[in-house]
Amino acid sequence: MSRKLYAFFVTTIIIISFFFNNAAAQSTRKIIREANQLIEIAYYDEAIKVLTPLANQDHPEALLLTGFSHLANDHELQKAIASLEKAAALYPLKKNSSNQALEAHFYLGQAYRLNKEPEKACEKFNLVKTHTRSTEFIEDIEQEIAYCENYLKLKETPVDRKVEHLGAIINSPFEDHSPIVLYDESTIYFTSTRPVDSSRIDGPFFENIFVSHWRNGQWTTPKVLEIPGYGGTNRATVGLTPDGQGLIFFENFGVEGALFITYKTFEGWTDPEPLPAPINSGFKETHASFSPDGNTIYFSSERPGGLGGKDIYSSGKLPDGTWGMPVNAGETINSPRDEESPFIHPDGKTLYYSSSGKNSMGGYDVFKSTMTEDGKWSTPKNIGYPINTPTDDLFYLPTPNGQRVYYSSQKEQGMGLSDLFVLHFPPENERAMAVISSHIFNSDNQPAENAVIRVKNLNSQEIMGTFRTNPLTGKFVAIIPTAQEYQLTIECDGHDSYTKTFNLDARDDYKSKNRAIYLPAITLTSNLTVE
Repeated sequence: MSRKLYAFFVTTIIIISFFFNNAAAQSTRKIIREANQLIEIAYYDEAIKVLTPLANQDHPEALLLTGFSHLANDHELQKAIASLEKAAALYPLKKNSSNQALEAHFYLGQAYRLNKEPEKACEKFNLVKTHTRSTEFIEDIEQEIAYCENYLKLKETPVDRKVEHLGAIINSPFEDHSPIVLYDESTIYFTSTRPVDSSRIDGPFFENIFVSHWRNGQWTTPKVLEIPGYGGTNRATVGLTPDGQGLIFFENFGVEGALFITYKTFEGWTDPEPLPAPINSGFKETHASFSPDGNTIYFSSERPGGLGGKDIYSSGKLPDGTWGMPVNAGETINSPRDEESPFIHPDGKTLYYSSSGKNSMGGYDVFKSTMTEDGKWSTPKNIGYPINTPTDDLFYLPTPNGQRVYYSSQKEQGMGLSDLFVLHFPPENERAMAVISSHIFNSDNQPAENAVIRVKNLNSQEIMGTFRTNPLTGKFVAIIPTAQEYQLTIECDGHDSYTKTFNLDARDDYKSKNRAIYLPAITLTSNLTVE
């Protein structure tokens, strides 16, 4: 009796155990499926929350997905390593290893690389490579190994520089990035996820554009830039027109986005307009930079027909004011991977941009190329460690002489997810360039907001650029080479033309915020007849 009872009891336990194990398995699969769906749409924090109960039980796939999610959140690298090391231990590599095992060890290698442990990363990547036959996966592994080798090589010759944090006035506990400054460094525009309403402390919020001015030896409190047409989307700084009066920005409408431009007027910023076709193509254009004369634009695009991913293109302005068909910068500049954030230096021949191909040390690195006399780009040079890092390095905009660079970075001593910094280089890195500035007023002693300024190099007879004044102050700024003679010509409706010649000595090169060369203020003469 008892036997039968025991047997029945045992059978009941087996049935109940099977039921709950099956239910638990279904629940586990549901959690993993939900986490994967969240990861697909980049909701990494939410995926981590969903996975936490399973990860706490050392469920291998939950640890793998948790580690990947922490890895995708750049500021959670140590948590990523901890989760992925556990996952890799539970997924040992062996013959016919599962996809989860290969991914666990591969992402752990990535985490080591990002943590500046290239030797450990290379060891892991080489191990993974011996356990897969996937051509695409092997290409990714070999790229990771190349990143590690480039990092070790570049680290042997670090770049001499000093890093200055822009301080608590500019930076916030949120993400601050993509700084652009006027040539004389009197104004800085940047992108931030801080709240527009200072009374709110939750977030992060949509990306928006902020502005600060250099006054009395420090930056003013940043304010949101009042550009019309804002509708709760992401807006990010991209660049300025050569005269500093036009701002290019990227606006994201959900999945895709485009480049827009707005101009400063006496009444405020104009309604933004998309950069015209063929610059915007509908295939995601993200960064752009004008040449000093405003007649060429360099931009990144994901349009078909490139060498792979995003490529750098250029387009020239036609006589009728429209833009010509874009020209791919070619294999010298572009790679089968992504190229981004082009910036053409005020010298008109030096291109800075970011590439995840070439000899990058991981993700995007900043490269420099110079246009030769025959119109071809030189072999791009990695600008070096520690300016470039194993993480993504984008948006490199040096001052005219290349002696300083405003940039954003994720550093341990920062205030937020990313902060704004300025790099200072030794004096021997200076370029022979100068910033000139002046104020132009109309015959009523008001800012000549419609004035058009042209600067001509009398030695080469080359027009260095066409500039406009700040409509609020009448100020204009230009960047030109030193040791040359120039002619300044001003045209303004209702006023006589104004012409002035001046010389720039080699010693007039631009060295600091206070080193712009200020020409005397100019008051135009009216040519209107009084009846």
